[in-house]
Amino acid sequence: MEEPTELFRDLAHALVQALDAWAAAVGQVTDTARRPTRAGLVAELERERLEFERAGRSRKRIDLPLLSYWLKGRDQLLPGSKKNRLPSQEDCEAIARALLPKAPHSAEELPKIGVEIADLARRLKETAGPGWRDEVLAGLAPATTAATHTILDETHPLPDTPVEPPRKRRGWQFAVATAIAVGLITGTMALRSGASEGDGASGGGDVTQMAGLKGNHRCGPVRAVGAVSWRPCTKVGKDSLSFVVQFSNSSTRAATVKARIAYVQAGSQHDCPAPWGTAHNVTVPAGATVTSPLEGCAAPIVAAQAFQARAWVAEPSASAWGYREHSPTLHIQANSRLVWADQL
Repeated sequence: MEEPTELFRDLAHALVQALDAWAAAVGQVTDTARRPTRAGLVAELERERLEFERAGRSRKRIDLPLLSYWLKGRDQLLPGSKKNRLPSQEDCEAIARALLPKAPHSAEELPKIGVEIADLARRLKETAGPGWRDEVLAGLAPATTAATHTILDETHPLPDTPVEPPRKRRGWQFAVATAIAVGLITGTMALRSGASEGDGASGGGDVTQMAGLKGNHRCGPVRAVGAVSWRPCTKVGKDSLSFVVQFSNSSTRAATVKARIAYVQAGSQHDCPAPWGTAHNVTVPAGATVTSPLEGCAAPIVAAQAFQARAWVAEPSASAWGYREHSPTLHIQANSRLVWADQL
């Protein structure tokens, strides 16, 4: 294989993250301890497909082996493996309809992830030709296929799921979490539970060094847009909370993304002031980690309320935001005591 171009590596990086996000969105709500089961999900998908067929409409069949294949995440792309189709937007919309009654958050996110997977696969094929799938994982660092092991689960409850105490992940979920924790494919950024205080180069202008996140804060799981890894964070100030996004560029050239930040208070979303609350372009220098300004999105501390940062990051030219991510929930108790979700 020829040396992959930087564009190919960036696209490959984003695709494996999207495939892992898909596997997490479906797998976390269809494991053996919850409902719907995977067999039940497939049965509902087939029921709908037959209804479509009777109505003169068509939809590709999704059976249990295909669903299990998609739940491999990035491992679908291992060289020499069977090449089933990747989950399309149509597939994702069908699964979202089946999941909606019992897993509304996953149902909301899946179609967006499907759009991203389709777009990245198209661009990878244009860049590398018909054999692009065999080159994706080979063109990335060895951390892509990191060994499975247990890591601490930094709880990040979603709006429609109850807060649960930290627990160990199992099965394929270990691999997804581990691949993120050991370095986001390129091995350039590690997850830390709780307050992280690493040093990073300044991005200039509207971003500051990671030092701005010293103190009492929590960050959510890492997502990626091309070579830029990002995660939303909530930081506690004296009388207020700041909602920020931390960006890390693993490539050898500057990269620009657009970001939008909001926060959830007592279950309701509140958009941040412009520009961070609408769409703000951020250029991250090569190899640097930068953070949006604390004053860019803030809210006063209110007793007996719960707060989360909510963020979206996409390519500057993207027409849709894709999936969103949350920071862990901060509970402000009636006596004004601050309790993070992972402390409950």
